[in-house]
Amino acid sequence: MSESRNIETGWDKRPASDRNTIVMHATHEKTPRVSIALPVYNGADFLAETLDSLLGQTFVDFELIICDNASTDDTEAICRRYASADRRVFYRRNARNIGAAPNFNLAVSLARGEYFKWAAHDDICHPCYLERCVAELDRHPDAVLVYPKAQVIDSEARPLEIFSEDLPIGEMDPFVRFKALTRGHRCYQVFGLHRLSVLRTTPLIGLYARGDEILLCWLALRGHFIRIDDTLFYPRRHNSQSMAMLGDPARNRSANFLAYSTWFDPRWRQRMIFPWWRSLKELVLCVTHSPISMVTRYRCLKHLLKWAYWHRRALSGDLILQARRIRARNLGAVHDTL
Repeated sequence: MSESRNIETGWDKRPASDRNTIVMHATHEKTPRVSIALPVYNGADFLAETLDSLLGQTFVDFELIICDNASTDDTEAICRRYASADRRVFYRRNARNIGAAPNFNLAVSLARGEYFKWAAHDDICHPCYLERCVAELDRHPDAVLVYPKAQVIDSEARPLEIFSEDLPIGEMDPFVRFKALTRGHRCYQVFGLHRLSVLRTTPLIGLYARGDEILLCWLALRGHFIRIDDTLFYPRRHNSQSMAMLGDPARNRSANFLAYSTWFDPRWRQRMIFPWWRSLKELVLCVTHSPISMVTRYRCLKHLLKWAYWHRRALSGDLILQARRIRARNLGAVHDTL
């Protein structure tokens, strides 16, 4: 085994141009089967490793769309270098930071493939990731998304834990899938391989905290998910990632949903934010606007009444927190007039 290969993940750290493989380039005249979208902001620390893992896939009929959200580090230089070396890479740079969720959704509008995958700038995919996922979606035309088991890694790509949620989202009953996804989970499924035609029938990632989690609920009411029981996905855990805002009991950190909402859409910085109430509203819209039977709709809405009761303290906390923000703002205004 080559010394540059990560033993735990089977991922080759060498640049794609240095590997002893022949890369078939997908031309822009031919519509690719898969579109990979990589939204990024200031991701220079891990970006090259991620790009190497994507461009080193055994399945080569894809386009890679990089949406740079006005990065201020070396992200642009890295992206342009890869785009000039591989015709499958399309680089787009936003004139300003439009927020995480709008940048994720922008990539969907640019995609041309039959299947679609979001890729985080700091995660790694096994070389067979696309090959295995495409085969599953081809084999199961009624499935809307396929995702593999995940091996969480640290900033040095060292393994931390095998993560495999046993959610019943492969069930044929849409209520069972919806119910499972309204409970806390890490949303790794959103980085799976989607059927693009179905993804585009949803509102995509909402411009609010938990927008990715609720997108999965929209998808679950449109079809079942498939889980590959082999480890093909390596999400990275580090202090600067957005998930750190959701808290970490091991480090005595509590969730900061106000900061998380602003990360999804910076416009929330100057607005009243009720993250838990917004989640409830969006879940209701998901149920009432999805192509499901009346019986399933009733069951889902009944479940959301229970959801509201289970989260009553968080819903109350939204109101209390905003009342404190208003009071602090008013006190500050009074102080400025003195």
